[in-house]
Amino acid sequence: MLTAILIACLVGCRTRGPVAYEMEQTVPMGQDGTEWLPKPTSWVADVQPASFMPKAPMRPPRVRDIHALTPWPMSLDEAIRIALENSPVIRSAGGQTLGTTFDPALFATDPNLGPAAALAAFDTQLKSSLTYRGGGNALSSGAFGVFSQPTNTAELGVARIFRNGTRARLGVLGGYDQDIAGGAFGAFGAEVRHPLQQGAGTEINMIAGPGGNRGIWITQLDSQKVDLDLEQAVRDLVRDVAISYWTLYFSYHDLNAKQAALEVARQTWHLEQTRVAEQASPPDVEAAARQQYYTADAAVQNAIGGSGPAGTGVYGAEAKLRTLLALPTADGSLIQPTARPLEAELHFDWDEALHLAHSRRVELRKQRIDIEKRKLELKVSQNLRRPKVDLVGQYRGPVSDPGNRDAMFSSALQTWNVGIEFSKVLGDRREDAAVRNSELRLSRDRALQAEQEQQLTTQLQSAFTELDRAYGVTQSLGSGLDAAKVRLQAELERHAVGDALITNVLDAQIRATQAETAMLRSLVDYNLAIINLHYVRGTMLETLGVGFLSQASEEQISFAKNHPSIFAENSRR
Repeated sequence: MLTAILIACLVGCRTRGPVAYEMEQTVPMGQDGTEWLPKPTSWVADVQPASFMPKAPMRPPRVRDIHALTPWPMSLDEAIRIALENSPVIRSAGGQTLGTTFDPALFATDPNLGPAAALAAFDTQLKSSLTYRGGGNALSSGAFGVFSQPTNTAELGVARIFRNGTRARLGVLGGYDQDIAGGAFGAFGAEVRHPLQQGAGTEINMIAGPGGNRGIWITQLDSQKVDLDLEQAVRDLVRDVAISYWTLYFSYHDLNAKQAALEVARQTWHLEQTRVAEQASPPDVEAAARQQYYTADAAVQNAIGGSGPAGTGVYGAEAKLRTLLALPTADGSLIQPTARPLEAELHFDWDEALHLAHSRRVELRKQRIDIEKRKLELKVSQNLRRPKVDLVGQYRGPVSDPGNRDAMFSSALQTWNVGIEFSKVLGDRREDAAVRNSELRLSRDRALQAEQEQQLTTQLQSAFTELDRAYGVTQSLGSGLDAAKVRLQAELERHAVGDALITNVLDAQIRATQAETAMLRSLVDYNLAIINLHYVRGTMLETLGVGFLSQASEEQISFAKNHPSIFAENSRR
């Protein structure tokens, strides 16, 4: 029996079946709590400082330098890929840090809260000592049940807590004592303590651990939540990249529309200058055309550099996109979107979208993990109400009879006992409070889940409404743009032969520019509504082609572009 106990202690916590806590509708967990962490590798030594910004950034370009900058054609898929590759620190559009790609690895290697810390409670403990004592001898009870304290002693023992709560100790002691033992002697002892009530069973020890605080199952749930935190940060980063990308797309086409309006205003002004020189038109008409030209020129400058601190022009939108992509703010190039927005009407099934939103949204998945954690904590609290009832077995005896000269000494060392120990706190005030607290925490998290589901349903309804509105506005403004172009062309033709008033021409120019800008804005809004609907449904990463990196190590989670997005076919070079 002693040999079997020693082998079990030295082998470690090796189980035949899985010990990982299984929870429905959550991300997968490890198959065996004892194998939760892989062997340490050298991946930490390969970590390089995350720095993508040059030490001395280039001077930002001037408004008039836009044509001197090198165009950098970029699709939406390429922008997302760059953002994922250059983002060990995941940031938001507002400049806030959402997380890092190191967070899962940091938790997995945390010596206090990680899986290794939870499993360390089941590690075999080895204790040894070598003692020399001078002076008189004294009788005492040693760590392994030996009654004498000789002059020279050597002690070696192992102890282990098994996953069902059983505690086993095995030790040997040797020494030399002429007075009591009659020379050299050796003894060994063993103790097994198995809980029958409080702390009994594999489940409770996997939940709370031998110390009753934090077991491997709770640690696995916390690890899943850390992984979901990273997924949520990546999701928000990809959404911000898509929004910034389409904002830059709008800024470019808004600039093109204003440049076209500037050219029309220039031609109109030039025609009026000629007529004034020929005395065919009064000077105030030329002044009105000149004012329109410089107003259009100012609009072009605002479309390039932006107006006010917000910086909504091409430069400002491109700088925001560069920040999300972790690129230098200025490097002599200018990102130019090549993807085209979707124009076809998309239809989504409401029941399917509602089911996907409730099953895939990261926020609800995290809340379900919290609920499962509260359920486990409630089981631990209820277990603490039970009395401590332990089945105890002990044995000790000499390795060899010391000379067979003292039968009393030999019989004192050879002993065994089996019994039951019982202890109970009368009143259970702390235990009752712990159970009530766990029940309240569980009720609170369930209420939060219900509220989140209600808010998610509202968000989904708003997303459906916005998608329908954006598409309808796109169609209406498209028809309005066609009408504005027809009127502008007619006014320009009449103005060329002198049959149109300058005010009508200028008004037609303004309305045509406004109609084209509004049409482009509505088209971008429609595509942002598509992205937002996928965001609310919890399918945005899949729709944009983002998934887990297959080459990622077991210590950390990485995301990458796995397949083209829905906008890939609309990209052009």
